[in-house]
Amino acid sequence: DSSSKVVLASSRILTLLSICSMRKEEDEQFAAVAALFNLSTEPGAVVSLTNTKNVVATLVHLAHNSDTKHDVRHLACDTLATIGLWLQTLAASGKVPSGIPKLLLPSHKTLGWKRF
Repeated sequence: DSSSKVVLASSRILTLLSICSMRKEEDEQFAAVAALFNLSTEPGAVVSLTNTKNVVATLVHLAHNSDTKHDVRHLACDTLATIGLWLQTLAASGKVPSGIPKLLLPSHKTLGWKRF
């Protein structure tokens, strides 16, 4: 149920999951990262996931640490990708408030070096 995921995405629970995912016990680590992945599939939990201290940093560490078990690394990468997709979706649906001038977003196209 999606509404229960939002309730479970509280700061306290996310902090505990983050701590458990850094422990050396493989089953506990996998279960904690799997729970974070499960929560990341709910768009209402994305803000809590990104705002809770050390959750994203823990996932990045697990994803890039060569000592982490392959399954956990893969799950951490999937969790980060899912969070990124939700953030991209939320950002794309944003609207400029009335009265604010509309400015173009960066195009990421280079037009030359030291162009005057």
